[in-house]
Amino acid sequence: MIYGSIGRVFGLLCAVTGAATAVARADDASNDRVIAEKTEIIATDPTNATAYELRGEAYYLKHDWNHAFEDCGAAIRIDPNFGRAYHCRGRSYSAKGDRNHAMADYNEAIRLDPNYGASYVSRAQEYFNQRDFDLAIADFTEAVQRSPTQAYRALVMRGEAYAAKGDNDRAFADYTEAMQRNPVAARPYELRSTIHSIKGEIDAALDDCDSAIRLEPGNAGGHYCRAMVFLKKDDTDSTIRELDDVTRIMPSFARAYLVRAVVLHQKGDDKRALADFDEAIRLQPGNWEVYKDRAGVFRDMGLHEAALADYKEALRLDPKNQDVLVNRGLLYMMMSDPKHAREDFNSVLALPPTDKWAMDTAREGLGFLK
Repeated sequence: MIYGSIGRVFGLLCAVTGAATAVARADDASNDRVIAEKTEIIATDPTNATAYELRGEAYYLKHDWNHAFEDCGAAIRIDPNFGRAYHCRGRSYSAKGDRNHAMADYNEAIRLDPNYGASYVSRAQEYFNQRDFDLAIADFTEAVQRSPTQAYRALVMRGEAYAAKGDNDRAFADYTEAMQRNPVAARPYELRSTIHSIKGEIDAALDDCDSAIRLEPGNAGGHYCRAMVFLKKDDTDSTIRELDDVTRIMPSFARAYLVRAVVLHQKGDDKRALADFDEAIRLQPGNWEVYKDRAGVFRDMGLHEAALADYKEALRLDPKNQDVLVNRGLLYMMMSDPKHAREDFNSVLALPPTDKWAMDTAREGLGFLK
C-alpha cells in the first residue's frame, strides 16, 4: 500500500485543471484577426490606446505574455487613466509570475473603473492563489453584482473558494446558479459532482459527471469527473477506463496519469503504474506528489533505494512536506534505520500541525521505535 496516498487521492485530485476545459479560451483564429485589425489601426493612429489594449488582450489569450505586456503598457502610457489597460497589464504580470505588480495593476484598474467586473475576477484569482479565500469571495461577489458578463465565471470561481474553505453548501449553490447562467457549460457540473461526493451522494455525483460529458463530449473534464466518482466507489476498472479516455482526449493531463498510476498499483499492475508515473513526471517534473506516490510503489515492490531517492526528490521540491517526511520515516523503519526514521518523525512533529494523518503516524512511529 502507498501510505497516506490511496485513502486521500480523491480529496487531493478531484479538481480538474483549468487546462481541461476550453470554454474560456478564444480560438487562435479570432485572436489573430483582432491582432491584425488593431495593428492596422495602430499603424494609422499610434496614439489609439484602445487599439493597443485590445491587441494586448488578444496576445494574452494567445499566451504571448511579452507582446501583451508591451501593448498594455503602451495603452497606459498613452492614457494613464485607462482602467482596462491596467487590468490587461496586470494579467500579463500575473502570467509572468510577478504577483505583486499584478495586484498593484488590478487595484489601479478597479480604482479607475470600479464597474469593470473582469478586474475584480482577476484580483480575486490572485487572492485565491494566496489562499486568502475571504478576500477572493468578496471580489467574486463584486464581479457578480457589477458585471452580468462576468457573473458565470465569477460564480464558478466563488464556488471553488467556498469549497476551499469547506463551505460546501455555498459552493453547491454557486455551481447551481452558474449552471443557470450558462446552461451549456460542463464545468459547474464537474465541480458540483465533487460536492455530491463529499456528502456521500454518489449517484447524484455520477449524474453531474454524465451531464458534463453530454454537454461537452469532447472534453476530458467530464471523464476525469466520472473517474473520481468511480474511485470513490472503489470501482477500479471503471476508474481506469475513464482515465484512459482522459489521456486519449488530453495526453498532457498530468494528474490523470498520476491517479491512474495509483489505481493500477492497487490492481497489481506495477509495470503500467510505473510507466504512468514516468509520464506524469515528464509532464510535471516539479510535482512532489508524483515522486512521493512513485516512492510508495517502489517501497511496496521492495525497491527501497529507489523509493528513498524519490522521497528525497519530493523533499527537495517541498522540504517541509509532512506527508513525504512521515512516509520516508516509515521507509527508514522498513530499512532497519531507526536513527533516520526518528529524525523524520521528529521533523514532522516540529512543524505546524496541518496534516493530522502525518502527525498521528509520526507519533505512532516514535512510540514503536522506543
